[in-house]
Amino acid sequence: LPTVLDLVRMIWSLSSHYKTQERITGLLRKVSNEIILRCCEHIDLQQIFAGDVEAPMRVLQESIKSGDDWKEIYRATVRRMEIVDAECCWNFDESRIFAQIDAFMQRCRDLLEVCESQT
Repeated sequence: LPTVLDLVRMIWSLSSHYKTQERITGLLRKVSNEIILRCCEHIDLQQIFAGDVEAPMRVLQESIKSGDDWKEIYRATVRRMEIVDAECCWNFDESRIFAQIDAFMQRCRDLLEVCESQT
């Protein structure tokens, strides 16, 4: 993810088309959505509802960690940008970037509760 975010920074700095808050926010939101899709590929609801919760619990915890890691990587990148050039840093509304991933992480926590109630 740090490499992907560095590439987004490069696009932002070099592209006149993507040098707007709306377009970069949209691109960052797409990264969030891709993380969600990749995590969902590994969450097995059938297994959870069948009562076999050990492996799904690990996947749910890893999914939550992935969301937290993505947000921290973004924030670390913004801090680095502020150090280099405070006038050219990203000052984007994080709720627009992370709304979907925050909702996904909450659903994962809810599913973890379902799993924990079965142990």
